[in-house]
Amino acid sequence: MASRFVYVQKESRHRKKIQRQMIVASSDVNEKTKLIRIHKGFVRVAAVAGCIFVGVSIGYFANEAGIIKGFNEGISARNERIEILEAEVASLNDTIASKDSEIAILSQTVNTKIDEVAGLTSQIDNMYVPTEFPLSGSASMNKTADGDIPVIVFKGSDGDFCRAAASGIVSEIRTNPKDNNSDSIAEYYVAGETVGSKKEDKEVKDLGFYTVITIDHGNGYKSIYMNDGDPIVSEGDAVFAGNTLYNLGTNNLSLGYEIMYNDEYIDPEEVMIISG
Repeated sequence: MASRFVYVQKESRHRKKIQRQMIVASSDVNEKTKLIRIHKGFVRVAAVAGCIFVGVSIGYFANEAGIIKGFNEGISARNERIEILEAEVASLNDTIASKDSEIAILSQTVNTKIDEVAGLTSQIDNMYVPTEFPLSGSASMNKTADGDIPVIVFKGSDGDFCRAAASGIVSEIRTNPKDNNSDSIAEYYVAGETVGSKKEDKEVKDLGFYTVITIDHGNGYKSIYMNDGDPIVSEGDAVFAGNTLYNLGTNNLSLGYEIMYNDEYIDPEEVMIISG
């Protein structure tokens, strides 16, 4: 059996009163039709309740729609912000890459300059090591000793000159007499004499003077030059490698040469560079 509700509205003939009735009918002919009366107050309450429900539903969904819209707008704004930040990050990465390239170039330049400075420093240091040959021309060379002091005696030619073996300051110029009471063997060499080991050989020498020039190179090295000529420099003078100390002539062709390192005499050949 199938039932259905039929809503019937009737008007009263006496008081023009509207009556509302609900009829429950069945499609089965054998079933009786039932009449259900609904009080108007119930209808009003149901209508109000329905309106409230509809209003609440509309408000709810409108609020939800607003929330969803605001959420979507927030997502859109966030995505736009993300795009802006990603563009800024890409720009910063480009800047960083550019700066890294500049830093690499600067580092290479700095390293090159450091190498250049190291090379120049080495050159400057070498300028103050007495490696140069102390005569302007070729000369004969005789190694000997003044007691425990290694000495090289050079025999140059007329017109040559004695020159500084490295840059430095003339720290001392001393003139020593050559006489029979001197124990220094260096004076015989600068006098151009050949001195043997026998006592009588040492006694055969001319009276006279020889001059000693000492150059302090400022790094522990000192070079010492002995000659019978007049010095061209004075105490306190700054000299460079190759500067003239003595002019050699017929009477002063011999040069005695010594080197000290940290106040100890060393063999000049350990330092001196001889070419040719």
